[in-house]
Amino acid sequence: MNGKFYIAMGIAFLIDIIIYSIFPYFNTATPSIGGLTLFYSYQIILLLVSTILFAAVVLVVRENGSKR
Repeated sequence: MNGKFYIAMGIAFLIDIIIYSIFPYFNTATPSIGGLTLFYSYQIILLLVSTILFAAVVLVVRENGSKR
């Protein structure tokens, strides 16, 4: 694999860790989105954001010539 891939994945992990570090602030039961508390809604949203973030890294690196 290319070194750029590891740098990009490291940055993606860093962004993901920062986003998840503010997770305890959403540990409330009062506001709800779609019948779920904000705590669980935030987890689902972060799962989607993380998936898109890591998929984008893989696609960008793959397009830039690090194909097998």
